[in-house]
Amino acid sequence: MPLILCHSPVGGVGTTFLTARLALGLAARGHDVSAIDFTHADALKLFFGMLPAHEIPAMADATTEGIVVDGVELLSGYAAVQSGAFGRLIARSGASPFDSERIVLADVASADLALKTSLLPHAALHLCTLVPQPMSLAALTKVQPGTPTIDLEQTVFVLNQVDDTRKLSRHSQIFLRALFGDKLIATVRRDEAVNEALASFQPIARYAKQSVVLPDLAAMTIAIEARCGLVAVSEPAE
Repeated sequence: MPLILCHSPVGGVGTTFLTARLALGLAARGHDVSAIDFTHADALKLFFGMLPAHEIPAMADATTEGIVVDGVELLSGYAAVQSGAFGRLIARSGASPFDSERIVLADVASADLALKTSLLPHAALHLCTLVPQPMSLAALTKVQPGTPTIDLEQTVFVLNQVDDTRKLSRHSQIFLRALFGDKLIATVRRDEAVNEALASFQPIARYAKQSVVLPDLAAMTIAIEARCGLVAVSEPAE
């Protein structure tokens, strides 16, 4: 089963939110899924409806069992990275620290370039989140410094917080579609209900069942599933 590396060179673009929703979407389609929070912010769990005080088990080794929420196993990888043990493990040639029977999603902080670089050889896919804002678009050269963005074979892009009432948002979609083609794997519309759900410690699908982001996220899940060569085990209930 693949590792999906979720990392953007710019923070605040919704990478953690998309990691959580992709994990939940894949689990709903019948896959065994683990989501590992490698960030100091420890925010991944919030998008599953958990409280800040809830502790997620540390990823001490490949056999550690996490908390399971809606079919997704949640683990914290931050302590393992800080200890250096995880870095030594992934540095071994041909070695993978992840359960081969599960899809693993790794949420990596934008500033943690060393971890992103170390995980990339193990990843089947690198999911990079962008938003239609100048700072995010200007960071395209930082996705993998030294390599043209269009030449990144493992990388696909999601444009998050799209608002078609705004000129820059519309033009950003046109520009990125022309630049990346099908490597722009999804666009997700802007909806304030995402932040409202987070503030209420509820998953968006429970807080706002009619949110416009939900069909966008479902389409993103199916597209990534196909890109990774996965076949849905079961369809989510209507």
